[in-house]
Amino acid sequence: MTSLRALVALVMTCSAAACGGDAAAPDAGPPDAEINNGCEALRAPQAEPGDPIDGDTYATFAGGFFAQHCTRCHSSTLTGGERNGAPAGYDWDVEATVRDHLAEIRNAVGVLNYMPFAPPDPTCAERQRIVRWIDADAP
Repeated sequence: MTSLRALVALVMTCSAAACGGDAAAPDAGPPDAEINNGCEALRAPQAEPGDPIDGDTYATFAGGFFAQHCTRCHSSTLTGGERNGAPAGYDWDVEATVRDHLAEIRNAVGVLNYMPFAPPDPTCAERQRIVRWIDADAP
């Protein structure tokens, strides 16, 4: 009986402490949200085309986001193994290429949340902000 009590106490403690990555963790979104890699899967639009989105543009936000989180693999200056598996031509240091692949980027960074593969990772708020930029037609 003591073992059962200990197990129940452990389960209750673990649940309260969010063992194993509870969806209610900071930055994880609402409790009923679909969570991928710790952040909410942003399937619904985060903005409408033309929304001002606090002045975010490629120059003021998105370019820096890609430089910080993506170009260590997705860069026109890298070749072969330096790209860590990033397909050739998927170069996020080239604005036109970014714009050609916005739907793929949105899915990888804001819905499935599997990119980047290695730290530094964007926060959930940064992921939402880049998705919002894309959804507003990437000004």
